[in-house]
Amino acid sequence: VLAKLAELDAPLFIHPGPPLHAVQQPYYGGFNPELTARLSVFGWGWHHEAGIQVVRLIVSGACDRHRNLKIISGHWGEMVPFFLQRMDDTMPPEVTGLSRTISQTYRDQVWVGPSGMLDTPHFLFVREVLGIERIIFSVDYPYLTMNGARHWLETLPISTIEKEAIAFRNAKALLK
Repeated sequence: VLAKLAELDAPLFIHPGPPLHAVQQPYYGGFNPELTARLSVFGWGWHHEAGIQVVRLIVSGACDRHRNLKIISGHWGEMVPFFLQRMDDTMPPEVTGLSRTISQTYRDQVWVGPSGMLDTPHFLFVREVLGIERIIFSVDYPYLTMNGARHWLETLPISTIEKEAIAFRNAKALLK
């Protein structure tokens, strides 16, 4: 599947979902059912679960084998951008056997979107770590409303060219 996606130049979108019951109970259980559900999905769990799959694709060597594989990861990269330096420090190429660092592979092959997490400090961090060309605008409808999404993008403290890149140019280039 990954080889075919790379051949077709079609991105793989990794979207979160509820963790397996065997994971949910020990990691997120022990609270009232509503809190357990929220913690294990949109509050924390599904972001971690989706992020670890991207990391696993990288450390498995799949991204080295399929250099044209493109991955889309929502919710600001499902926590991964915030740990790239840590992973590089603790799992360098000498340990992973990869041809690039984890962060370089991520910067080469992953695009991220806010997925409705319209938080300017998160945006500024991700832009600094990944570059404006790796950010594509997204919302998380129907989980979050569209209210304020356009306003957030329009009022980001960046140039019009960067806003256009996020709003449509990056997605247009990625999705053709």
